[in-house]
Amino acid sequence: MRKRYWIIGASCVVLLATALIAAFYIYQLFQDHTTFPGNVWYWLTLNTWIIISVATIIYLLHVAVYQTRRKRWLSIIRNAHVDYLTGLPNQYQLIKDLKHSEHTNLAFLKFNNYNSILNTYGPAVTDGVVKQVAAVLAAFEHPLMQKSGRYYIQQAVFAVLEDQDTSYENIATITKAIVKNIMNTRYQVGDDEYIALNITVGAVRQNEDAFMLANMALQEAESQKLQFYLIDDLQANLPAIYKRDLALTQALLQGIQDRRLVAWFQPIYHARQHTVVKYECLARLLDEKQQVKMSPNVFMPLAHRANLYHMVTRVMVKHALRFAERNEVVVNVNISLSDINNRRTCDYIFHKIKQSSHGHLIHFELLENEAIMESAAIVRFINRLHDLGSRVGMDDLGKGYSNIERLLNLPIDFVKIDRSIMENITQNLEMQQVAKGIVRLAHKKRLKVVAEYCADADLTRLAKDLGVDYLQGYYLGKPAPGPVIDAPATAEANG
Repeated sequence: MRKRYWIIGASCVVLLATALIAAFYIYQLFQDHTTFPGNVWYWLTLNTWIIISVATIIYLLHVAVYQTRRKRWLSIIRNAHVDYLTGLPNQYQLIKDLKHSEHTNLAFLKFNNYNSILNTYGPAVTDGVVKQVAAVLAAFEHPLMQKSGRYYIQQAVFAVLEDQDTSYENIATITKAIVKNIMNTRYQVGDDEYIALNITVGAVRQNEDAFMLANMALQEAESQKLQFYLIDDLQANLPAIYKRDLALTQALLQGIQDRRLVAWFQPIYHARQHTVVKYECLARLLDEKQQVKMSPNVFMPLAHRANLYHMVTRVMVKHALRFAERNEVVVNVNISLSDINNRRTCDYIFHKIKQSSHGHLIHFELLENEAIMESAAIVRFINRLHDLGSRVGMDDLGKGYSNIERLLNLPIDFVKIDRSIMENITQNLEMQQVAKGIVRLAHKKRLKVVAEYCADADLTRLAKDLGVDYLQGYYLGKPAPGPVIDAPATAEANG
């Protein structure tokens, strides 16, 4: 858009300058009360050609810029629906295709030894295996297949969509052939080293909610240790717990679309000064009357299973930035490994922070996960946020009481002691020692420490005695839609 304004502005300047030159010669002509001399005709003709030439050049430049921008945007639009690793259509394209599918037969195929391959050979080799599987799936043909699409929708999960009105037997034959083809192929992981894959399939044969049901079928196959699980009729085959989850997932999706997924903010206090130093951004799903309809501990697992978590993250980032800008306060946003592995979500976060120029007011809390230590992506993500002025911390530190020192070696700025430790420190001396060890080790590495779950006066007082830097909990302040106006008397009383 700026280039276009520059072109228009330059055109106006050239045309104005040419018009002034012509006007000058005409003025001189009338001043002398003479006829047009030859040199005046020459200059007028020359100016006319200059105007035409400049206008033509500007028009051609404009066309060239427009075409370049058009090609770039078309490329972005095309790439938005293509997985960059495999070259196959991605989840967004699948969802788009499902809207136009008349006779949906959808199967999710997951190779179960993805994590073992990743831990044994590393991310580069694992990506190579994914590409090989994608090539096998893309080249697969079967006489019963008529209108099919192949997709790579999430880590280690491919999808096949067959849009035709056919029997269960035909679809089963096609699915078995695909699985057999993938499992019988040997995939190269070294110069003379090959591996085989184990495949689990979750499938659905109906148009309504096909994506979510196929994902649930895959979950059911994994939980029952089956190779194949089919949902052919919603009422007959879907387990009762998944019927409930399906209804809740639909409510979550509708809430996101209706903008009823909102952010509430819980204050975090300085342990010595008793002032609010920042807030944590927490998701709440409201009903039509703006009352809390579903708590995060219910809809967050559903969002993960139904591949809606990236939508929740983006909504929270948007609300957090708006709250931080309006109130000039620091806001913490939770981020998971699935967000970091989602390139579009990362690009969204980086773009929003850069666009706002308030990166210093947005901090991120990484949810502790064993897989974090197996990937360099987390380090690149943290460094990119640091470049934008944001800080990054580790949430739930000490969950499972393992890998604490390894996690602290990440380029983070602060840590939060896990609730499972904090809620037991008043009665359990062992937990007190664990908490003291975390504080001591974190401070040794020049990291700030937040004590969560300050639920009462005794726990809050003990947390301060441990030497933590910040306090957070319902005793000090509950999540709310707006900022805290005054520090609570409870915090002052314990100073």
